[in-house]
Amino acid sequence: MSLKPECKACQEEPFNDKLMSELLYSIFNPYHYDSGMFNLQEFIKNVLDDEEFLENFEIYSSIFNDMLKNYNYSESLWLEKVDSYKKAKEKAWRELKKRIYDGEISIDSISVSELVDFFYEEILRDLIEMGYVEGVVKDIYRKKIIFNSIAEGIIGEKVLSLAVEDMEEKGFGEHEDEISGLSPFPGYEIVEYDEMLHTFDMIDIQETLIKTAKKNFEIDVNDIISRKPKVSGKRNYVMLVDVSDSMRGKKIIGAIESAIALKKAIRKSSLDDLVTIAFNHKTRKIKEGELPNLDTKGKTDIGLALRMARKELRGKDGRGVIFLITDGEPTSSFNQYLNPWRYALVEARKLREVDAYLNILMLGKNARFIELCNKMVKEAGKGSIFYFSDPLKLKSFVYRKFKSKS
Repeated sequence: MSLKPECKACQEEPFNDKLMSELLYSIFNPYHYDSGMFNLQEFIKNVLDDEEFLENFEIYSSIFNDMLKNYNYSESLWLEKVDSYKKAKEKAWRELKKRIYDGEISIDSISVSELVDFFYEEILRDLIEMGYVEGVVKDIYRKKIIFNSIAEGIIGEKVLSLAVEDMEEKGFGEHEDEISGLSPFPGYEIVEYDEMLHTFDMIDIQETLIKTAKKNFEIDVNDIISRKPKVSGKRNYVMLVDVSDSMRGKKIIGAIESAIALKKAIRKSSLDDLVTIAFNHKTRKIKEGELPNLDTKGKTDIGLALRMARKELRGKDGRGVIFLITDGEPTSSFNQYLNPWRYALVEARKLREVDAYLNILMLGKNARFIELCNKMVKEAGKGSIFYFSDPLKLKSFVYRKFKSKS
C-alpha cells in the first residue's frame, strides 16, 4: 500500500515511490550523499544564456545554491544573476521531470543528493503541492522544513533500510571504528549457580576461580558463579533526545534517525512500546509525525529527562530500556536545590525504582562528561556507555540493540 497522499497540484505525479523516498530523505538529512552518472550541471548549463555565468558555473552555482537553500536571501550585487539562474533552473527542472516521467532518464543514474543541491526550491515546492511537506518556516538566517506524518513514514522506511543494510554488512555488536565502549558493567548479571536453572555454559570461570582462590581452589557446587540468563520478553523503550542548542547539525539528525529507526522496527516486528521524549531545559513527549521536525535550542537538563523516563516506565509490565542521546554535561536543573550535575546523578539512581537499563549514547567526549556518564550508569545500577564520533551511526547501533534484545 502506497503512503502517497493525493496530489494537490496535478493528476500525474512526476516521481515514483523510490525517488520520492530518496528526495524526502535527502532534504531531511543534508549530510547524506549518493552518486550518479547523470551530469546535472551540464543539463542546467544547456538552458543558461549568461556567458559569464557559464564560464564560472561551478563557483556561481555553489554560492547561489547555498544562498537559496539555507539562508533565504541573495546579495544585492548578484540579484540579476540569481534571477537568471532561478529561471534557468525552473526550465531545466520542468524538462528533467518530463524526461524522467517518459522514461528517457533513469532515476538510478541520478545522484539524488546532487539533485537536491541544484533544485532544492523546485523540489520543495513540488513536495508541498503534493502534500508531503506542510510548509517552510523562514527567517533571515535559514529555512526550516515542516514535514508531515506521511513524510515521517517514508523517511522512516529509508532510515530503517539504511540501518538494516549497515547491520547486514557489519553484523551484530559494536565496532571500534564507530564506537568506543566505556561500559563499567557486564552485559549479564552475576548470580549464584543453580544446577536446576543454569547450564554449564553459563558458568563464569573467572568469577568462580576468584571466589575459590582463598580456599586453595578447592571447588564445590556452592562456589560456582553463573551468569543470569537473559529472558526475552516485552521491552518498554524510552528514547531521550537532547535538543539543546549544542545538538545542532549532524548531531540532531543522527538522534532523530535513531528514534525513527527504533519506532519503525518496533511497529514492524514486536509488541514492545516506545516513548520518545525531547529535552533541553524542558521536556516534551513527541507526537506522531513530529520527529523529523525537532529543532535545537535552550540548555540541557539530563536530570529532568531521566525523571520523565522514570515516570513513563513506572507501573509498566516488561523491562525498561532507556536510550539517552546527548552531547555534553547538563547545564540546567529542574530541582532548584541541586546543581545540574548532582540532579542528573540523583535521578539516575531513582531509575532503580523501575528496574530500567540505561544506555548512554555520547556525542561528546570531554573528560568531565565521561566521568558524569560513568557515575550515572553506576547510580542507575544497570547500563552501558557508548561514544559515537559520527552521529549518523546511531541508527544502526540502536537497531542492533533492538534486534539483539539487549
